[in-house]
Amino acid sequence: MLSKTNSELPGKSAMSVPLRLSFFIIIVLSLCFANSYNGDFVFDDTEAIVNNEDVQSTSIKNIFENDFWGAKLTNKQSHRSYRPLTILTFRLHFWFRNGLVAQDYHLINIILHTIVCILLLAVFLVILGSKEMTTAFYATALFAVHPVHAEAVSGIVGRAELLCALFMWLSILLYYHSINASRLFYRWCNMCGCIASIAVAMLCKETGITAIGICSTYDLVIVNKVFPSDVIRLMKTKLSYAEAKEFIKLKQKFITRLFILFISGLLLMVLRFSVMGFKTPTFQPVDNPASFMDNTFLRLLNYSYIYSLNAWLLICPEWLCFDWSMGCVSLITGYDSRILIVIIFWLILGTMITCIFIHREDMFLRSLIMGLAILIIPFLPASNIFFNVGFVLAERTLYIPSAGYCLLFVIGLQKLCSRVSVQYILLAYVVLISLFFARSWLRSEQWKTETVLFRSALHVCPLNAKVHYNIAKNAADAGNTTLALYEYKEALRLNPNYAQAMNNLGNLLKDQGKCIEAESLFRRAIELQDDFATVWMNLGIVLSALKKYNESERSYLMALSHRSKYPDCLYNLGVLYLEQKNYDKALKAWESATKQRKNHRRAWTNMILLLDDLGKRNDALNIAYRALDFLPDDASIHFNIANILGKVGNFVEAEVYFKKAISKDPTNSMFYTNLGVLYHRWNKLDEAEYMYKKALEIKPEFNSVKNNLRKLYTLKSSIK
Repeated sequence: MLSKTNSELPGKSAMSVPLRLSFFIIIVLSLCFANSYNGDFVFDDTEAIVNNEDVQSTSIKNIFENDFWGAKLTNKQSHRSYRPLTILTFRLHFWFRNGLVAQDYHLINIILHTIVCILLLAVFLVILGSKEMTTAFYATALFAVHPVHAEAVSGIVGRAELLCALFMWLSILLYYHSINASRLFYRWCNMCGCIASIAVAMLCKETGITAIGICSTYDLVIVNKVFPSDVIRLMKTKLSYAEAKEFIKLKQKFITRLFILFISGLLLMVLRFSVMGFKTPTFQPVDNPASFMDNTFLRLLNYSYIYSLNAWLLICPEWLCFDWSMGCVSLITGYDSRILIVIIFWLILGTMITCIFIHREDMFLRSLIMGLAILIIPFLPASNIFFNVGFVLAERTLYIPSAGYCLLFVIGLQKLCSRVSVQYILLAYVVLISLFFARSWLRSEQWKTETVLFRSALHVCPLNAKVHYNIAKNAADAGNTTLALYEYKEALRLNPNYAQAMNNLGNLLKDQGKCIEAESLFRRAIELQDDFATVWMNLGIVLSALKKYNESERSYLMALSHRSKYPDCLYNLGVLYLEQKNYDKALKAWESATKQRKNHRRAWTNMILLLDDLGKRNDALNIAYRALDFLPDDASIHFNIANILGKVGNFVEAEVYFKKAISKDPTNSMFYTNLGVLYHRWNKLDEAEYMYKKALEIKPEFNSVKNNLRKLYTLKSSIK
């Protein structure tokens, strides 16, 4: 790989790898996450894709008006994460398959990671020069298998990082071609392509804007060979007007390119902030506790400790966790042994920065600066320097910066070659690649299901309340109420002010009929977070069960005041009005629910049943036919239509809809029973007998069917 006596970056050597073989090896290595291809929608995938109407039903325009999670950017609860092009790729999946197929999303992520790795090899060749193929290959290979990428590749929402990286690398390559284009037309075409790629990267994830910093650093250091020591010397020198004019003339193209990058970046930033109404998102202390510390020194100390943890994840990615909040990283509030880690971190980083100012004009210095630029600049949006972020540490934010780390790592290996045999260095590198590949393979396996993913976090962050919350949520979804209750209580023990855990625990208690305890939890959650619409709705459900109808109505209306588009709340409000026999209001509430969510099955069904009970069968049929436009495969809608048609004596059409209901749900005994009743009334006694027997095969204890069958036999015998 590297010559033992050569202290500079290696060029062609006995250890160099041909270009075609390099591409092949990198593609193979990038498949270390391939076993996640058949994973489920896990963790944030549920909110960003499964429950996000922008992915499934709303107009394309809404994608460019809402945040990543489908909420209005103007909503005060919005995280202001604006990634419309990423959401658009999710929407294309849904449109192409006419449904949510998790495997499709995972496969595209794996393919995107492979493309990003191939492009990164080209980027490293641009930075290092085509003669440094060996270094570029080894750095890219390390990037391809780095385990810290598991969240970005195996978690579907990590698509934002993958797309952002792809277009950032494209922007760097286009910038390179713009500099080296022989004709003015091609120069400007490539520059426009570079700016467009940066804009697209930013619309995939906000980090994309940092490509401007990387391009500027590349132009300054690699192309124009201007080093930090040169900048300091220039600042100390008082240039005359003539000298300044000569300098500008000499560097005219360079200054023009930087000016274009600066103006483009400024316009993109203004556009980005205008979309979010020039308002920064608001977070809770549990999201990022260090940001809420009053003591500036302690706040900076904790930020530094978080930086060192990020660095450690790049160096030794053993501690990998889907979430690092809520006690996973405890705050440093006084004397703490972790301060030593912070000191070591800044000493290492300071040493590298010092090298930048001491060395002059060699390939090592230029590569070191570019490695640091790719490592640090894309990380700045997550650093809490410019604005507070809504997380303590997130592995996905290291996807792009890790490219800089991989380059620095290989440069470090190159330096060791002057002191250690190249064979030992190469062996160590191969062992590292093998370990990283195995770790990535195992970690991507954990990202396939929520059960395994959440439990894997207990080994890393056992004091993280959110880990226990997610284990409880997963257990509740699987029907394991006992485990869910235990884990929700554990989450609240670790974080007594965890409103989401209170809400979910209250729901479990409500389902168990413990409405008083549930009400207490909901009210406590509202005290902590008075704009929590879900809690207001759940409180309304509990109050309704306790016959406190007026309070229940107020709770539902409060939920709707905090979230105007809330079909489930409107549905429950309709149920409340039904209990109060206020039928007109119930119908209006359910109709509003179906307008907000066209496929709200329960709201459609309740409208049909209520209108039928009120004797308004024509209205009920009209509603049912409208429901079929949005729920064509819903067996219960077909069943209800059949029942109404049977009541009005339209046996022929009723039979058709009963059979449609049975074809869509052949295990529902009620469908066979009611079709049997229809045949019974229609005097098709053999068909009725067959349907009754089919119903009893499915549900042998169905007494009403047995009674109908006895009556049928009596009728048959009387006819004989």
